[in-house]
Formats: sequence, structure tokens, C-alpha cells
Amino acid sequence: MRCSKITNILLLLCLLLPSAAWAEGWVAILLSDTEAIYHKPIQSFRAAMPLETREFNLHDNIRRAPQLKKEIFTDPPSLIFALGAKAAFAAKLWTKNHQDIPVLFAMVLNYQKYHLLDGQSNITGISSEVNPGNQFLNLTLFAPKIRRIGVIYSKEYSSELVAEAKKATEMLGLELIEIPITAKESFRQSYKELSANVDGIWVLNDALTYTLDNMDWLQERCIQDQLVCIGQSGNLAQVGILLSVRPDSAGIGVQAASMSKNILDHKQSPASIGVMDPLGTDISLNRRTARRIGLSLNPQALNMATTIIE
Repeated sequence: MRCSKITNILLLLCLLLPSAAWAEGWVAILLSDTEAIYHKPIQSFRAAMPLETREFNLHDNIRRAPQLKKEIFTDPPSLIFALGAKAAFAAKLWTKNHQDIPVLFAMVLNYQKYHLLDGQSNITGISSEVNPGNQFLNLTLFAPKIRRIGVIYSKEYSSELVAEAKKATEMLGLELIEIPITAKESFRQSYKELSANVDGIWVLNDALTYTLDNMDWLQERCIQDQLVCIGQSGNLAQVGILLSVRPDSAGIGVQAASMSKNILDHKQSPASIGVMDPLGTDISLNRRTARRIGLSLNPQALNMATTIIE
């Protein structure tokens, strides 16, 4: 897995070698806030981006948007790289009447919730979720005996992802048991219906299911019921969920730079790119949880983990 991640990043770096001149101009890096999770993608994006970059921060306050827009559009950028939901949504609004300026977003959990692609042709992005097939493949390597996986989700935000997951589980010889909900308060009851009939739970970054209360409750129940639970956020493994498979943050910056080259130099339209899957992955394993649910881990599986939480 680590070799694959390195190979993907090297391939992207090759795309950025000066075989053709870059377009002129500069790139605006727009941040939602000062979260440390943005540091690595910014660093790797700048390292792979020959154009000048200028950083702007909403500081988690959308009321700063008019002032930042004025600063940015005094000398319009060639492209806006938006990190986080607030930054992506602000960039979408700012370019509604400036669709000659491409917007590339990243690190937006459940980007479908914000309808970022609707009504504009200048927006592209990198998903904050590793594709389901990759997640389930990693899960089977850590827990080879798993056969039935349960998922609780809302059709409004996650129906396409669950449909993709259904195909992935069939290819891997697994079975996906789904329960759609329409209110976050239904999460616990749905879990109780699932828990007796599955070997594990797949936790989505779904606006209805992924709440602090639900996740605190879930990590205890997964241990109590000895279920293998996998999520898409590193924080989940920290609080007690067995496994998280998420995008490699440094790889996102390199991937974004490669996509920018295609847009600015090769004139590829953002609409034709759409939202790409992240190429690299980080895997966090909570070893204490593995012991508590009676899961034996082979050395090969342990070597695959980027982070092991004791």
C-alpha cells in the first residue's frame, strides 16, 4: 500500500515536470480556517506548483468573504484552490459570474451536501473519501473473516456512494446490508437492527449519521458487540473505531497541482474532470480496539497501517 502511494505521487510529479511551459498568472489558496490538516496539502501543492501562490483564510467566519473576495479579485487569479467546505462554497459563489476562473476544491467532507458542481462549469475537486472498493479491500486484509457489512446512511447525501459500495462488495465476495434513515435520531435504532446480522459497520461521512454524539456512542457499541468498524476519518480511530482509511493529505496537494496543470496548460475543462478520487491513502488502526474485540492481526496487516494507535 505504501509503495502504491509513493508510485502514484511520483507519477503525478512526472506530469508536473517542465515538458511544457505553465500558463502565466497566480493561484489563490483559499482556506476555511487554520486547521492543521491543511498544512500538508498546501505544502505539497506549492512544491509542485511553479506559479506564484497567495494564501487567504476565512478563519471559519463566512462574514470575512466579501473582504477576501475584494482582495483576491483586485488582481484575478488564474485558479482558486479551495480547502474545506466554507472555502469551496465561497469560491463557488465568487465565480458564479467569473466562470473563466477555475475552482479546484479539496478536503470537503460529503461534498455532495453543498451542491458545489451545480449550475457552474468551472468547478472540479478531489473527494475526501477513498473509494469504497479500496476501503473494503483494506478491511478484508485486517479482518479476513468479515463477510457482511452494515451501513446506515441518508439517501439525500450518500445514495450514489452506497450504490458504488454495493458493486464493490459483490466483486469482493462480501454482502452490504443497508439501512437508509431520514433523521440523525434514527441512527442508534438502525444500528441495533443491523448489529445482530453483520460482522462490521461501515461509517460514512454522511450529514445525518456522522455526528459527534452518534460516533461517541458507536465506538462503544462496536466494541461491546465485537464488530469490526471502519470509517473515513482519522479522528474515528483515535476515539476507538478499529480502522480508518482516508486520503493521504500530502498526496492531495500533488494531485491538485497535476489537475491544475491540465486545466491551465492543457485547457481541460473543470466540468469534464468532475470530482476525482484521491490517489493516496492513509490507514489508521486502533490496536487496543482490535484486542478488545478479539481480532488477531497478522504482521503484514500491521505493516500496512500508516498510524497504529496503542
